[in-house]
Formats: sequence, structure tokens, C-alpha cells
Amino acid sequence: MSDLATRLQDKLYEQRLSVNAFSKKVGVSQQAISKIIRGETLNPKNILEIAAALGVNAHWLKTGEGEPDSQSVIRVVNMQEPINQNTVRVEILEVEASAGNGVFLTGTEQGLLAQEFDIDFFREKFGRSNSNTLKIITVCGDSMYPTLSSGDILYVDISERSFSFDGLYVFTYGEQIFIKRLQKVGHKLLVISDNPAYEKWEITDDEGLFIHGRVVFSLPMEMRKW
Repeated sequence: MSDLATRLQDKLYEQRLSVNAFSKKVGVSQQAISKIIRGETLNPKNILEIAAALGVNAHWLKTGEGEPDSQSVIRVVNMQEPINQNTVRVEILEVEASAGNGVFLTGTEQGLLAQEFDIDFFREKFGRSNSNTLKIITVCGDSMYPTLSSGDILYVDISERSFSFDGLYVFTYGEQIFIKRLQKVGHKLLVISDNPAYEKWEITDDEGLFIHGRVVFSLPMEMRKW
């Protein structure tokens, strides 16, 4: 199976696109695209934008699995485009969730792009008809591996601003933004990294905790449900 660098190179060659022209089309630096082509960046955070610019399936571009043709039930669109009938959209935010400093994820945050779903496919996968409370962000770092990998796309329900049950949450604590598994133990919240290299820790001060939302799905496109 080919790697991401080879798949991107092949598609650029097929479409007669230079790295400079393609970087402008995607809206990222030429250096960023060059690093992917050289195999230095294995999990680019702009994978959806890159796939949309090439007109290919994002899951195929990222993993090599499936077919390269873009799926008609899911596509990346500009938020300014008129919305198609019988589709729903989930905004893509310029936000990364990690164990480092980050940006607050708010209900008023606006993205330039969105994933547009065929409504029947969306209902089947998400179990809902309305996408108003969903936002898309990107994972950065390896603390949740193998559950989540750096560069994975997260679908976050921002209506869930408090701990309701054990699961994956995006939250701010101590002026840092995290994507972690939260588990209630007595009056404490355990913060769990699925990567055994990272130790569990506790949240004892609810005053310093702000939950941005709960992760409900993730990409690659097997669309794992949490």
C-alpha cells in the first residue's frame, strides 16, 4: 500500500499541479505541502482541505483504504456556498485539541469550511437529523493513541458543556485545552490518556474546569462512535 506522500504526489502529477499552485489552492504554505510530499508530515491537520482541493476521498488520502473517488454522501464545501437540499453541514474549526496550549472552542466560533453530508447518511451515522451543535476540530499529539491519532478529525457536540457520563471530552483546565477520557470516581474526575505512556491525573477543582463539548465521532471514515 502506498503512503500519504506518494498518494499526494501521484494526484498532483495526474492533475498537472505544481506544489506552489496547489498550496495556493488549498490555502496553506508551500513549505507545509512540501513536508507532506517528503514524508515529514504524516498526519497533516489540513487533510480535509487537501482532499477537497484534489477532489478525492479524505479517508483514502489519509490511509490508502477504500477508493480515491470523493464520496458523494460527504464533501468539503465553503461555508459561503448555498446549502444543497437534503444535506446538513458540520463546520470545520481552526482548532486543535491536545495536552498543550490551545484555543477556546465556543458556540460562536466560525469556520470557513464545512463537511456537507447527505442527510440520510448523516442520520444513519450520527443518529440525529440536526447538525447545529456539532463542530469539527483536529487532534494534535499522541496522548490518546491508539484510540485517537494525531491528525484525526473529531466531531464534538458543543451542547454538552458539563460532565454527563464517562467518555471523551474537549475541555480547558489550568488554561490548557485537552482531549481526554473523563471518568467520575466519587467526587473527583479522573483524566485518562489511552496511551499508557501518560499517567492518569485528577480534577478536584471544578471551578477551573470548562468543558467545551463531548466527542461523538472521529475520522478516519469508519466513523468510530464514542
